[in-house]
Amino acid sequence: MERKLRIADCGLRNLKENSFHASWSFLGARRVITRRPFKLPALTGLILMVLLVTSQFGQAGTLRFEPAGLERTLFSNRFQTLTISGSAPEGAQVVVKIVSPPKAFNLNKSGKGLGFIWLPISHAEIKKLPGMYALLSSGKLSGMLSPEQQKTNGLSPDYQEIYQKAEIHFKSPPKEEEAASLKKEYIAGLIKILEQGGLYQVQEEAVQLSGVQFTARIKHPADAPLGEYQVFCYAVKEGKTDLLAQDKFQVKQIGLAEWLTHQAGSNAVIYGILAALIAVAAGLLVGMVFKKGGGH
Repeated sequence: MERKLRIADCGLRNLKENSFHASWSFLGARRVITRRPFKLPALTGLILMVLLVTSQFGQAGTLRFEPAGLERTLFSNRFQTLTISGSAPEGAQVVVKIVSPPKAFNLNKSGKGLGFIWLPISHAEIKKLPGMYALLSSGKLSGMLSPEQQKTNGLSPDYQEIYQKAEIHFKSPPKEEEAASLKKEYIAGLIKILEQGGLYQVQEEAVQLSGVQFTARIKHPADAPLGEYQVFCYAVKEGKTDLLAQDKFQVKQIGLAEWLTHQAGSNAVIYGILAALIAVAAGLLVGMVFKKGGGH
């Protein structure tokens, strides 16, 4: 009994001497639990580290869009301007990649038939290809990354990423030895068409840098796909590429354009009649404008 009291008394003295220790006895055995005080210097160091990283990279993982999304009406301009801005490490180059939802394309290859008439000689469908694709950089991509690095990171100005991801299905399967070259020929032809319409863009030295801030502006064509666009922002420094941020924005139709699109899918007859009436009205309006101009 005296031994137990001495143990308990020892525990009480320990408790008084150090508020972070406690002791007790259980069946004559003594156990001690120690609660170590939280080290304030470690917490301070962690906070300073976070502040340092934040000051260097800005708000990591975020991009700013102006406007926040694109809205398309029946009478929208052919191009709308979208501004993308954010923060990047000081001294780094910036590359912004914009990818639209995928789309399927049907293509015909023409050739001479009967010796002198140009006719479709082959047909193919290309899938898993973005309807719009854009690369914007603060400098020459060739000066930032080697061709192999461009290909690895999906930042090739010659659209290597597109060639790799595209799926092509020929109506009449070509010979095995011709399939690869024919696939490349079809995709190259499609990319050329999309570039002419502003749907595929490579704009080097188009991203403006100011300290740790960057700004990129892109012209978004009116015939680009609707839906959710993915935006990837990369920092390139000394041949190393880091993904700074990944974000998205929406492109949608509003007003009469949205209603007509809905009718096209749900009621083709009404849509056809309305489309014809709108075309006639537009023709009359243009005629009146030119007639009035000729009168002067």
